Amino acid sequence: MFIQGSSFLFVNMSGRYSGQRAQLLLPPLRENDTHCLSFQFYQAGGREGAAPATLNVYIKENNSPLGIPVINSSGPAYHIWKGVELAVSTFWPNYYQVTHTHLYTRGS
Repeated sequence: MFIQGSSFLFVNMSGRYSGQRAQLLLPPLRENDTHCLSFQFYQAGGREGAAPATLNVYIKENNSPLGIPVINSSGPAYHIWKGVELAVSTFWPNYYQVTHTHLYTRGS
């Protein structure tokens, strides 16, 4: 089901070297409000229980470094969709940016 204004992103990490990353930077959130971000992800390994790519989601304030992920999914692959909801409150004059980082790990 797609909701108006929603998007679809597919990150294919097959054929990559261990340690390679794919990154998605969402546009900065500048409105003085709380933003609800909702997404689903599917992590698959080569076989059931294999180590998949790692998904980390970060919230950056202004131009700060990434820091510690607010969401981390690095467990074994079970070939199911998982849902995440994240509330990000923004306070003017600061802005916030959501960053998705996918890290390939050997054994995927």
